[in-house]
Amino acid sequence: MSILVCISYYFLSIVGFFIRYYFSGYIATDYANDKTLNRKRRWALFYFYFIFLYSLLMMSQSGEGFFSNIIFFWLAVFIFILYVFFISFLETPRRYIKRKKWK
Repeated sequence: MSILVCISYYFLSIVGFFIRYYFSGYIATDYANDKTLNRKRRWALFYFYFIFLYSLLMMSQSGEGFFSNIIFFWLAVFIFILYVFFISFLETPRRYIKRKKWK
């Protein structure tokens, strides 16, 4: 497995965390009222699906040694599962933001 492929994979997966954080403050009505935000959400979904498929590629790649295979495989599985949650978060946005009740 090429070092450049691994570095780009982990860099792109870390960028996904920042994208997820960017969209965490929005609710479903925000997407319905703002066309540019909805367009950004579509691009983010495209990006998440790309990393999702890239994770499948990384899981199917073989490394040089036994331990490097295990480490890269389980990291790719972890990122794969994490991106399933990221995709579901953007495809079905929350309807409202839970607020704390004041006593």
